[in-house]
Amino acid sequence: MTRKIPIISLEDFEAKAKKPTMMRSLVSNIADGIKDNLESVNIAEIKNHDLIISVSKDEWKPGLEKAMEYYIENEQYEICSKIKKLIKRL
Repeated sequence: MTRKIPIISLEDFEAKAKKPTMMRSLVSNIADGIKDNLESVNIAEIKNHDLIISVSKDEWKPGLEKAMEYYIENEQYEICSKIKKLIKRL
């Protein structure tokens, strides 16, 4: 089974250096969470800290809206379309 969440360093997380990776993980894992009717999803693991970043179901819509803003800024409209469909399913 392939790993579903990225492992990032605390420094990269704080500096938002891995934002593309985090956004991709957020959208993908929320999509899986919707499909599997989960209450929360994990989106990243902080290396050397035994810390998992998870997002509860009540934060999925705001998270997807933030991801939408990110992908609009980066002109990745095909992903925006996917996000819009996910928001409608919530």
